[in-house]
Amino acid sequence: MMPITEFLSCTRVFDEFESLSPAQRHHAKTYATGLVAASNKTVAGIAREVLPAQGKRALNKFLTEYDWDEQEFNHERLEELQKHGETRWSKDGYIILDDTITEKAGDEVPGVGRFYDHAEGDTVWGQDLIYAFYADDKTAYPLTFRLYEQQDNEDNDHDTKYDLARDIVTELEEEVGVPADTYLFDSWFAHDSGLPDHIESYDKDWIGPLRSNRKVTYAGEELRVDALAERIDTVERDIEDDAYHIWTKKLPVSQLGDVKLVLAEKETEDDEENPVKYFATNKIDAPTEHVIRSYGMRWRIETFFEDSKQDLGLGDCEMQTDEGASRHWHLLMAAYSLVRLDPESSALGTVRSKASSLRANLEHSLKEAVYNLLSWVRDNDDRGVDDLMEEIDHLFVHSTADANVQS
Repeated sequence: MMPITEFLSCTRVFDEFESLSPAQRHHAKTYATGLVAASNKTVAGIAREVLPAQGKRALNKFLTEYDWDEQEFNHERLEELQKHGETRWSKDGYIILDDTITEKAGDEVPGVGRFYDHAEGDTVWGQDLIYAFYADDKTAYPLTFRLYEQQDNEDNDHDTKYDLARDIVTELEEEVGVPADTYLFDSWFAHDSGLPDHIESYDKDWIGPLRSNRKVTYAGEELRVDALAERIDTVERDIEDDAYHIWTKKLPVSQLGDVKLVLAEKETEDDEENPVKYFATNKIDAPTEHVIRSYGMRWRIETFFEDSKQDLGLGDCEMQTDEGASRHWHLLMAAYSLVRLDPESSALGTVRSKASSLRANLEHSLKEAVYNLLSWVRDNDDRGVDDLMEEIDHLFVHSTADANVQS
């Protein structure tokens, strides 16, 4: 079992969530803590390693049978984050759209299928989740997600990834009200003209790279964007201590219409290969440096995917029902957010400002908890075993108000 007192303090925010009953709040705290602290992130592992979990059956019922609205729970999570200066969003922030594949062994979990995983460079059997993620210079956290299910020859009723991405934008703009002015997405989502159009319908901006074979119209001729790179002269510019060769112009791009097109090649040492990037944006008047610097924020969601898979059980979901799987992923987003909640008032704050990975934060928390316990033993050598056990108990999930909660 992994003690993490700072995180347990943060889980108290669940007490304010009207979407949960008192019993459900207890299970939410237990499950979120297990996603952070347990070595095994499955229901069985959390029930075994987090005290007092009240058993695997109780957690299973919480995820699959209890009556609570995970969408409302998620909106309450986002509302809570707006109460803290370090996690409050702003119009200068960014909403990042991207998807990630989690590999699976069986075929009973929701949405499982064969997907091409760019990280692996191969097709894998797993689930495909499309996420929206908020990021600015001070914070980053997930907003919402959709599970993508492949279409087949017999059933074409499933939404496409583009449909799901547009649905996410609608939720963020009409229900959640995220003020961020700019959406970022990769070349796959930029291929769909409907997504940029949908974003623009809310008076928001977007930036996305183009594939090298995307058609542009230049000097009255339609050609591939990578062929355009051979016809123009770039200008060298320094952006955040890196040298780039840049060319930019307002041009018609297939399916996107007139956009600001930016060709950028970053200089590297030792002849390291660094292909030209082709960025498109509806920010026609934006400085080129702003476009390149803004798109650099997209790496934040990649860090979220990596941290969540390694440390929070993103790929460990064993639920075989849509509702159970959805609740697992919503609680994971809550756990990820709470680890970053109000760092200035949290004991995790000092290390969090220096560490880029979630693993480093958790390792520091464990070391700090053990150090505090040893210091207590040293400074209280006149206290008995019962006092020591009570102090140890405070390191784990414990709440007097929840002590009598029944599963």
